Amino acid sequence: MLAGSLRSQETLLFILHCEPEEILQVPPFLHGGTILQTSTLSGWYCESQWDDAAFFCMKGYISEVFTSIQGEGIRVGRRQTFIRFLGCNLSCNYCDTPNTQKMEGLFVYAGKVSPNPVELDFLLDKLDADEISITGGEPLLQIEFLDGLCKKIRQMKKDICIDTNGTLPDELKKVIHHMNTVSLDFKIPTATGRPKLWDEHEKCLRIAASKRVFVKIVINENVLPQELDKACEIIKKADKNIPLIIQPVFERAIPNILDLQKTALKQLNDVRIIPQVHKYLGLI
Repeated sequence: MLAGSLRSQETLLFILHCEPEEILQVPPFLHGGTILQTSTLSGWYCESQWDDAAFFCMKGYISEVFTSIQGEGIRVGRRQTFIRFLGCNLSCNYCDTPNTQKMEGLFVYAGKVSPNPVELDFLLDKLDADEISITGGEPLLQIEFLDGLCKKIRQMKKDICIDTNGTLPDELKKVIHHMNTVSLDFKIPTATGRPKLWDEHEKCLRIAASKRVFVKIVINENVLPQELDKACEIIKKADKNIPLIIQPVFERAIPNILDLQKTALKQLNDVRIIPQVHKYLGLI
């Protein structure tokens, strides 16, 4: 049942009490005239729009929240709180978080476990750093939850960095306005063991180019010159000043890695070799 008082079309104060499978018609100016299935929503809300009120009961599949230093890319060494999403649309050979590939498992924070999915507001008081890194898995697979979470993080005046595999341009477009930094992976087939994804990567880079973005390629000793050339070509087409991070697979020797950097610098202005620093420091 729905009870409450409506002070104006801009302010809503109401109690929504859910009954299983109950469907209510809410005034059109609150939600665009759509039918709302209320079995997923409950509690007090005081918001200027229905959509804002809805985030409090959004649920997502999250592996863990923790605070550490950023160990990869152009923000390396900076203190960040990490939100690791569950679920991935890829399965790369070098993946170091294979437990996140499926959207299942427990949520872990400070050594304590909770069942998934977790409510959005359950995460907010755990975000203690000024910079929030959203990683996975692939966060863009849970686009509605991600959008709601980012809205709340921005209201907390925190910077947001998303780490994405660069294969879901339509989803990236929906949340790009929330992001301060985008870490965009280009998946190199000789390292991932997967087919080429250049078209998807190029589309994602075009979307992210308006933000502070860098491209990361994870490589092993089998990397091919044409793979590096293709990555550089796509970046150059967007903006040759976008940094390219060459990241060797952890504890794998890349004999020609300096030559790879030298070759890439013929096309791009900023090419850096950065390993996974946190692993060498024994951090997560």
